[in-house]
Amino acid sequence: MKTLIKNGLVLLWEDSGWKIGKKDILISGSRIESILNPDSNPSELCTLNSELSQFPFRIIDAEGKLVMPGLINAHTHAYMTIHRNVADDLAFFDWLDAVQRIEDHMTEEDVYWTTLLAIIEMLRSGTTCFVDMTIKSAKEKSGPKSAAAGAVSNSGFRAVISRGLAGFAESDESHMKYGQAVYEMELFKNEPRLQFLHGPHAPYSCMADYLQKLTASARDRGIGQTIHLSESQAEMDSIRKEHAATPIAYVDSLGVFDVPVIAAHCVYAADEDIRLMAEKGVSVALCPKSNMKLGNGFAPAQKLLDAGVNVCLGTDGCGSNNSLNMFSEMNAAALVYKGAEHRAQCVGAAEVLKMATVNGAKAIGREGELGVIREGALADLILINLNEPQLIPQNNILSGLVYSSTGAEVDTVFIDGRILMENRKLTTIDEEAIYAHIRDIVDRIRRPSATTE
Repeated sequence: MKTLIKNGLVLLWEDSGWKIGKKDILISGSRIESILNPDSNPSELCTLNSELSQFPFRIIDAEGKLVMPGLINAHTHAYMTIHRNVADDLAFFDWLDAVQRIEDHMTEEDVYWTTLLAIIEMLRSGTTCFVDMTIKSAKEKSGPKSAAAGAVSNSGFRAVISRGLAGFAESDESHMKYGQAVYEMELFKNEPRLQFLHGPHAPYSCMADYLQKLTASARDRGIGQTIHLSESQAEMDSIRKEHAATPIAYVDSLGVFDVPVIAAHCVYAADEDIRLMAEKGVSVALCPKSNMKLGNGFAPAQKLLDAGVNVCLGTDGCGSNNSLNMFSEMNAAALVYKGAEHRAQCVGAAEVLKMATVNGAKAIGREGELGVIREGALADLILINLNEPQLIPQNNILSGLVYSSTGAEVDTVFIDGRILMENRKLTTIDEEAIYAHIRDIVDRIRRPSATTE
């Protein structure tokens, strides 16, 4: 199947920065085959028309729209949609206790439905890939009890899944959860839209032997890891007291950075931590709205960028953000770090957009394949309706995406060359069925007799 997107403005990333121009995009299967100028010479158009006549194809008129790479949410907990508006305005560790009480009652099937709810929200606001730290692993490849990986596979979405792991390496529970995570990786190893990471939760919840075991496993499997690091002052104080080091230096001493790592938050990263992460090639997923809501502060975003750290962007889960909208997160990132540093030139719009696309792709090992529009890249694209009041006049479209857009302008979404939303209508998901399941889950968990699987 081939699709020709015509008459749209296209956002292209080049080494010199972002460029916007009128282009036509030809999608073949899951990838971008050609990027053509509308005024292509007659021989090019003749060749294109000859190709299209030989294959099933469709033409999408993108007049009045911007075609741009789908956004990459580099850190979230998709199952936490059920935590939305539940544990608000609490101190960090009180918040952790509150969400844990809900998670204690969640089953694998609950994670499946709550992740599908997250996918709906992300689709509607232009995200095409997310890096997830979840709480259950799939036990089968399809059906209603497939956890987050099954939700991604069945919906046509794209994700990088990690099972959040904590405890001691040789405790029965930790060993069981590690085994479940590995089994899930094997179960979905041939799914092209799914990747896997190990997910040690944090240095305060994973003991040294477990961090070392997971790192060794990641190395053996050729995968990376994602971990919460230096998120709160309480974490800083406890790790310094116990290990005489910052959380970042501590996990590095255990070899955690010897494999590719996405470190979430890094609010309290010291200068020496930043140099260390730049040297080790660690990607940092900033989550400004979550950090603000939990009162944890502001990451040293500009210092990270200046040091050459690959900085990407995530929403965190709905328990600490209430939203999975990456346009909202881009807006926050472009504003809060300016305020924190009292400098208007800090973390500009172009850099923030790069965090949410190009840098996110690099963090998951898909640089050049995702987060960009170029020939040969995967066709994960979104079409933005420019005829919305918040985007008029179009004095600077790139600034408009970061400072003015709400996510509601997303009109059409392609993932892997397949349309998952067209004219704001989802094509692979039964929304009402998912909402009904969510209501049932909430009702069950609220009952005092609620039990886990």
